[in-house]
Amino acid sequence: MDTADFNDMPTQEQLWNRDAAISRLGGNEGLLNRIVEMFLAQIEQKQQALQSAAKALDVEAVRFNSHAMKGVSGDVGADAIREKASSIENKAKQDDLSEIVEDIKDLDNLIQQTIAVMQL
Repeated sequence: MDTADFNDMPTQEQLWNRDAAISRLGGNEGLLNRIVEMFLAQIEQKQQALQSAAKALDVEAVRFNSHAMKGVSGDVGADAIREKASSIENKAKQDDLSEIVEDIKDLDNLIQQTIAVMQL
């Protein structure tokens, strides 16, 4: 999925692919609910760490934090966040932080939208 897809409002499924997440968990809705709670508790901390790394232009910290964000969002089916974090991670691997301000802004927007969908 290209990041340009997220310039328009992402669909609820792009933000949170609940069906795929619950399928990966063998249909265990209780487990999904616990994972969502953990995600919601962690995502803002990971977001702040990535913002700090980006502000400092610390390529390795940007790579590390975007990788961690990609992992936790993938676990819960937050596909739009996972895709954007993966894009940021790949740019950091190439020592390219030229678009990091815009990338972080896009990611922050996706996080807010995803949290809203999960809390419905």
